[in-house]
Amino acid sequence: MILLIDIGNSRTKYVQFFDGKVSETLQLNNQDFNVEYFTLSFSHASRIIIANVAKSALTTELASWCAQQEISFTQVHSEKSKDTLTSTEIRTLTSAYQEPSTLGVDRWLALLGTINLFPHENVLIIDAGTATTIDLLASNGQHQGGWILAGVKALFNSILSNSTLVHADIKATPSLVFGTSTTDNVNNACWAATLGMIQQGIIQAQQFSDIDRIVLTGGDGKALTTLLLAQNSEGSLAEATLAVQNIQFIENLIFYGLQTYIPK
Repeated sequence: MILLIDIGNSRTKYVQFFDGKVSETLQLNNQDFNVEYFTLSFSHASRIIIANVAKSALTTELASWCAQQEISFTQVHSEKSKDTLTSTEIRTLTSAYQEPSTLGVDRWLALLGTINLFPHENVLIIDAGTATTIDLLASNGQHQGGWILAGVKALFNSILSNSTLVHADIKATPSLVFGTSTTDNVNNACWAATLGMIQQGIIQAQQFSDIDRIVLTGGDGKALTTLLLAQNSEGSLAEATLAVQNIQFIENLIFYGLQTYIPK
């Protein structure tokens, strides 16, 4: 049994991969990700494959524990290029970065997951978590670059931390309407700013080529998908945005990418 682990800024998520099937996603706070938890939950694994965008100490501790338990351990890093076997053929993903190692590994894995799921499509990928990132993947496997913006919650917190007279509570339900309270004003503006970036990203991507699909993932990805689809159905988006018919949310896109590092 193989474990695929994604260590984020505050939480760790993982799935079990066995006999070609992936389990449901399990998650915990990073402060609970320790040797005691490894012993309780990971002892039955034959291999662990991990991506980490948080503190390296978490990876070091797990690597040491795996060595003691004689469990194969692999930490994934962003690369210049990687061949990956899709359902029908081998495809090559190539990073747009001149220094590939500086591309966040979560973005790299989202690109790998996308090329496996949609190997011959131009895809715009939006990962909405602590940061909201946009990446454009061409149908030939070439990463075309992207954008990074503070995530919805980070935008909210930045306003409050830099404005002594602004008092607001964060809300879980996204909305784009003009608010009649400071709480609504701040929350709705954060969603509107993020959606505006996505819409501009779609327009920018369409200048490269027709976009076959938009894929959203991450903690705020589902809410942004709902907003984007609503705007699309209302006809209130730019013409270039309306031309994209395939808009979907994939909850665990990063794990599709991690699966490409399982030895064949």
